[in-house]
Amino acid sequence: PIAEERFLGEPRALVLAPARELALQIAKDAADLGKYAGLSVVTLVGGMDYEKQRKQLAAAPVDIIVATPGRLIDFANKQELFLDQVELLVIDEADRMLDMGFIGEVDRIVAEARWRRQTMLFSATLEGTGLVKFANEVLKDPVELNAESPRSERRKIQQLMYLADSPEHKFALLCHL
Repeated sequence: PIAEERFLGEPRALVLAPARELALQIAKDAADLGKYAGLSVVTLVGGMDYEKQRKQLAAAPVDIIVATPGRLIDFANKQELFLDQVELLVIDEADRMLDMGFIGEVDRIVAEARWRRQTMLFSATLEGTGLVKFANEVLKDPVELNAESPRSERRKIQQLMYLADSPEHKFALLCHL
C-alpha cells in the first residue's frame, strides 16, 4: 500500500532481534540502505526512552520496525502498534531468541502479523526440537539455506587456551596478549 493509505503504527516490515545492540545495528543498516528508497525505520528496544520511541512511531507511517520482542509487546499491549499490515517478518537469531525465553512473545507477534506475505527466520543453528518445531509452525514451504565457511578458511583459525591461576594472572595474560 502507498504510505498515505497506511495508518500510523502499522509497519510494512518487521525485524525481530533478541538483543538491543543487535536491533540497533540492524536498524542503522536498514536506515542507511532505506534512505535511497525513502523508507522510514523505527527502532523499538528496551532500555531506551519509551516516550521517544512512541513519538517516532507516531510521527509518520513507518515502513520498517526493528524491535526486541519485549518492547514490541509493550507497544502492542498499549495499542500503540498494530501488526496486521506487516508484509515481511524477519526473525533474526531465532535460536538465541528462543534460548532467552522469548517463545511466548514471538508466538504472539507471529500471530498478530498473520497476514504477512513472507517470513524469514535466521539462526546460527537449526538444532533442537524446540527451534525445529517453531520453524515448522512459523514458516510455510520454507527453503533452507546453509552457509559454511570454506575449509581453507577454517584451517586459518587457530584456537588456543590459556589457563590462569587467579584474576590477577588472567589480567596479566590479557595484557601480554
